[in-house]
Amino acid sequence: MASSRNVFGLYLAGLTTWFVPLGIQMVLFPWLVAVVLHMDAFAVGLAQTAMMAPSLLFLPMGGLVADRGNPRRLLLRYHVLYAVPPLALAAVLWQGGLSYALLIVYGIVVGAIGAFAVPTRDALLPVVAKERGLPRAVALATALQFFGQLIGIAFASSADRFGAEPLLILQAALLLIGCFAVHALPDPPPHPPHQQAGFWRSMAEGVVVAARSEQIWPVLMINFGVGVFYVGPFMAVLPLAVRDVYAGGAIELSYLNLAFWAATILASMALVGMARRLTLRGRLIASAVSAGFLILFALATLPPFPVFLALIFVWGIGAGITMTQSRTVVQIVAPATHRARLMSLFQLGLGGGGPIGAFLTGTICALWGIQAALLVPAIAMVLLIGAVLVRSRLWSMRTVG
Repeated sequence: MASSRNVFGLYLAGLTTWFVPLGIQMVLFPWLVAVVLHMDAFAVGLAQTAMMAPSLLFLPMGGLVADRGNPRRLLLRYHVLYAVPPLALAAVLWQGGLSYALLIVYGIVVGAIGAFAVPTRDALLPVVAKERGLPRAVALATALQFFGQLIGIAFASSADRFGAEPLLILQAALLLIGCFAVHALPDPPPHPPHQQAGFWRSMAEGVVVAARSEQIWPVLMINFGVGVFYVGPFMAVLPLAVRDVYAGGAIELSYLNLAFWAATILASMALVGMARRLTLRGRLIASAVSAGFLILFALATLPPFPVFLALIFVWGIGAGITMTQSRTVVQIVAPATHRARLMSLFQLGLGGGGPIGAFLTGTICALWGIQAALLVPAIAMVLLIGAVLVRSRLWSMRTVG
């Protein structure tokens, strides 16, 4: 039987072969919409919404399926399924058939598959972490996730030069290679049969468990705010700022993403060594997420591009702290019987709040401009953070794992 170290390495290999393609997609998709098709602000926001909107429906469903089924086998199928849309889009591009409607369909399909895969991966993490300890395993997995995205972003920076087709084929190839790592992972222990309640009741159970936990619900609320007021502008407004304010293309979009995700990697790796010593995770989350609205205020001044990138880098540090510590809190506190469902609610904050934020900020940008689309979510996030700190024990809560 493979050692826990080797098993965790296989899990990380599966993460890498998923998140490198995701990093490519993060640059390639908005590039195709904003630069190749040259769509306006509303259309860019709608396209990003189409990619993230399936999370609203399918993330909770994906968590329930993972809690009831075999996460390893499910994840293997998701890898195969996720490789199909890039190959189909590459074939269409090869024939010169790119259209806005096609990209909307592409976004919906890959968003739906990703929504099922995310809580399934999270459900496997405690199974493979073992001797490493869950907080440290979460930090390592999060850092590698960001590193994989960073590699993908670096690949995508060549889109202006080589086109989208080679990158789409690379996405599919990596996903299929990842099947070997996922296949070698151990099966988690089966769930007791008495947990097989009705579909809607099972879905509701996850929400009830989250609402009753003094540690989980404030983290989920903050995470939802991050999705709406941070992810939304990042996905819908910043690509337009790169295009319209800084006259950039795929390379500049890659610089933006590289700055952000490189910072998240540094923050996540810095937390790996301290993972077991940290207890006041709520205070760390509140501080890091508060830095985000200050960054949005600064970005709204539309500074020179090097300063713009420096601000994005600082924002990425806060994001790395917030995402790592928030995920750790939910993983530690969640009962094993509901872990995938609770992790799906965690991801729903980003994946479900993201399309709402992308649509709202894309609309604000189309009506009142880029600066307003950065200022409004910053103000809204200030109000949300204040409300959560007043109504919860987030600032003082301790989480030991």
